[in-house]
Amino acid sequence: MQEHKRWSRVKRWAGAGALSLTILLGNVFPIHADTPTAPVPDISPWSIATLNEGEKYGIYPMEWYYDGTFRQSITEDKFQSLMATTAKKLDQLGLKKKEASLSYVTADVITREMVITSLFKLLSNYELPEAFGNTAVKPMDYMQQKGIVKGTKAGLQLDQPSSVEQAVVMASRLIEYTYDTADGGAEGLMWKVTNDNNTLYLLGSVHLGLTDMYPMHPSIRDAFAASDDLWVEVDIVNGDMSYFQEKMMYSDGTKLQDHISATSYEKLQKALKKLALPVNTFDSFKPFGVSNTLSTFGYFENPADSALAMATGIDSYFLTSAMLTGKPIHELESIKLQADLFADVPAETQEKELNELLDVLLSEKGSQEIANNLKQMQLDWIEGDVEGLKKTLTADGQLTQGETNQRLIGERDKNMAIKLSELLEKEGEHTSFVVVGAAHYVMDGMVVDLLKEKGYDVQLVQK
Repeated sequence: MQEHKRWSRVKRWAGAGALSLTILLGNVFPIHADTPTAPVPDISPWSIATLNEGEKYGIYPMEWYYDGTFRQSITEDKFQSLMATTAKKLDQLGLKKKEASLSYVTADVITREMVITSLFKLLSNYELPEAFGNTAVKPMDYMQQKGIVKGTKAGLQLDQPSSVEQAVVMASRLIEYTYDTADGGAEGLMWKVTNDNNTLYLLGSVHLGLTDMYPMHPSIRDAFAASDDLWVEVDIVNGDMSYFQEKMMYSDGTKLQDHISATSYEKLQKALKKLALPVNTFDSFKPFGVSNTLSTFGYFENPADSALAMATGIDSYFLTSAMLTGKPIHELESIKLQADLFADVPAETQEKELNELLDVLLSEKGSQEIANNLKQMQLDWIEGDVEGLKKTLTADGQLTQGETNQRLIGERDKNMAIKLSELLEKEGEHTSFVVVGAAHYVMDGMVVDLLKEKGYDVQLVQK
């Protein structure tokens, strides 16, 4: 079998995403963790909404939440690091710079005023459109007028040390403001569907993200803000995963090696050794549970990269945003439905697909090819390239072939279209924001085409 056909079943999770792998990883690996409980981030309630956005920009490592100093005075090293990464993020807008590089104040104590003036200095180093209005204005006044600094001058305590948290929040606000004012940001793939007074915004998701996807173009965030509720395939944040866990594991006392060939099990052990995981990690799991979980490792060699990809996934971003804003969350499917999609696949097919995945993970170039294709999907999404993403998803001709793929793509789309039609036919006026795997929208004959066939007005939102 050709290499590009082997990974076709791997890439469908990123594009079609029957149950994001972020959940599976969270349930599998704590079993083998050295610590009994996960660390708790040291974050103030007032900053959570901004940090949900800012942490996606890649301007600071999320490890800062857990090192015990996030709400303490920022050190010189962290301040310089934050300014450098913030500059790098702004550079991506392609604005012309006045000076190739800038130096910032150095001091044993970094005050709030130092952070504010340094961020203003950074912004002013770009040749900005008139819309910014940053000339002939004092740094503090400008930063307050634009909402980058909150509060009155009297309450800012400018001479007091800035905490890491305060500096990160202001840098995050600066980036969002700059991108929005410059009409920048990832374009994404979004359609607007209308019928009478009802509206659906359909946003295609790539379930494993990267920092270049943020900030999203304001048209996407504005559509979310204007919506009455959020619809997703499955609520991977608040959902009860117990049923899925039960379906993933053997309950009769048998082990994986009792159900697959000795050759398959030996191959799995080789892959786990290559990934630096215990060889008995999946002994209690059925083949589909192993495949679902290991498929993420085909994308990333570094576990930290995997964690960042999960944190920047489009689904989890909007689920968290809905929770923070009190927006109702609804599911188009259910954890039970998606668990059954996998578990009901014949055991022989499960083992066959596990072997195909293991062949990729163990091959010299397989993992790199998987990583390259995920990156291409992400770039297609950032650029709003519908045809490009369709080409990436169907390059090997395998995504819609076979019994399992038909379960994951074809049948589900018909059911999704029925539920979305019900929303469009509701009495009164209602707007919903719908996030599902981008494959369900971009591929021929799927959700977007099905809604067009029903006579609704379906338009790609152009940036």
